[in-house]
Amino acid sequence: MTRREVVMGAAGVMATGASYTQTPAVSTNLESGDLAGGSKVFAMGAIAETRQANGSARKMVFDGRLVTGESISSHESAAPAGTPASPAHKIAHSEFIVVMEGTMEFVHDGKSDRAVAGDVIYVAYGTNHQVRNVGNGPARYLVFQIGGDTK
Repeated sequence: MTRREVVMGAAGVMATGASYTQTPAVSTNLESGDLAGGSKVFAMGAIAETRQANGSARKMVFDGRLVTGESISSHESAAPAGTPASPAHKIAHSEFIVVMEGTMEFVHDGKSDRAVAGDVIYVAYGTNHQVRNVGNGPARYLVFQIGGDTK
């Protein structure tokens, strides 16, 4: 499975708004490289949400290693309109950010781009960046961190 297939498949599942009763597993078996013990559904409704200092919310979906060796983690974030952006930060991994609701500003490499629901943002390894909600309503986005430090 390619990284694109992973991102697009997860985005498709998230976009359906489907409700599942299965309990998610955030832990992994790092010795075998088998993320969360094998194939499964990560039930977003069963994942605890934590509030961030800036007023946004986060659900940690998973954090582990694929059988092919790449470290990978994912979280969903939600930011009400007017939420201040988290500080810009430089990453030692690659990220895909799937915008599921709202309008996001992606500041990177001295540029500023807009992304709306359905768009996918790619953040290259080593990029200093930040994202923020610039719309009139809430914004939700799903982040996939791959390789490197994934933190």
